[in-house]
Amino acid sequence: MLGSRTLRVPSDSDVVVIRNGYTWTVPGAVGAVAVLVLLGAVRGGGSSHTEPPNREAVVAEAAGVALRAEPRSDAAKVVDLPYNRQVTIVCHTDGPAAGGWGGTSTVWDRITVDGATGYAPDVAINTHVTVARIAPRC
Repeated sequence: MLGSRTLRVPSDSDVVVIRNGYTWTVPGAVGAVAVLVLLGAVRGGGSSHTEPPNREAVVAEAAGVALRAEPRSDAAKVVDLPYNRQVTIVCHTDGPAAGGWGGTSTVWDRITVDGATGYAPDVAINTHVTVARIAPRC
């Protein structure tokens, strides 16, 4: 039982496990155990080390986005980032409202890419989850 959810996997089915960019397809019984371990429902002995969140994201704005020196649209441009460019989210902060593929928001992501660091509107970056889940506030 995972919280209030039950995981049921028929033994004759396959389970697809995706973790840190890797995909495995395993038989149902083995897959069910793998999923439980990955979700933290089954813990072995040993260290209590938890893996840091994956802070990788991609530029989702079709026209690309400018990486800015400060979290605002009129700040000096550091570099232009093309659509689908992979970036690393360092942290997030508030700034003026900006629009993008994800709507309008006042959240700005501090990003590093190829040695450059700057800010881009969170709505232009596909973090796959709320940015607060993967990066701290700046």
